[in-house]
Amino acid sequence: MLLQVDDIHVHYGQVAAVKGISLEVDEADFVALIGSNGAGKSTTLRTISGLEHPSAGSIVFDGVAIDRMSADRIVRLGIAHVPEGRRVFKDLTVSENLRLGAFTRSDQQEIEDDLEKILTRFPRLRERKDQMARTMSGGEQQMVAIGRALMSKPRMLLLDEPSLGLAPLIVQEIARILIEINHSGVAVVLVEQNAELALELARHGYVLETGNIALEGEASGLMDNDHVRRAYLGI
Repeated sequence: MLLQVDDIHVHYGQVAAVKGISLEVDEADFVALIGSNGAGKSTTLRTISGLEHPSAGSIVFDGVAIDRMSADRIVRLGIAHVPEGRRVFKDLTVSENLRLGAFTRSDQQEIEDDLEKILTRFPRLRERKDQMARTMSGGEQQMVAIGRALMSKPRMLLLDEPSLGLAPLIVQEIARILIEINHSGVAVVLVEQNAELALELARHGYVLETGNIALEGEASGLMDNDHVRRAYLGI
């Protein structure tokens, strides 16, 4: 098992955002977390990546306890986080944004090789590599954010609402890229309000409601679940 999250509780002041969530991610797995706003999905990702720390429970990545570890050390272990809203450095070029993803690395030749791979995977970024990120469209900025995360050479990629605010054609392109990344051996944990998209991409899914896991199982089975169909798929 690559990642084991065991009964974590997370608070913002006195408010409990996560109330005892447990989940598992295998090597090269694709896991979706779905649920409404305020369900605890983003907080779960932030806690795995070290941006928040649990008040109780444990998180183990490849046999190493990370629930009290700093975010930069977690990146070095192999977890990369693409936050909601993309958060690119808008006054830097595309190329500079991508290189910042390799800040934990010192293998210069491999960094250059990986940069070339990412520009090959994202042809649109190659065309605009010297362009300021603030001049890019939302979809292009999302590609920059994903490419920047990949520059850290992660074993696991956490993505928070990558389709948010994007046109349907761009959403399909992002979905294709995520499948390619997963097929290359990188485990993916995807938070999405677009539950149909998330469950189509994932192999396993968790349904979060008010800080708890309400349902879990194979993604295909969750697609057929009556509660999921009514509450999240609009069927």
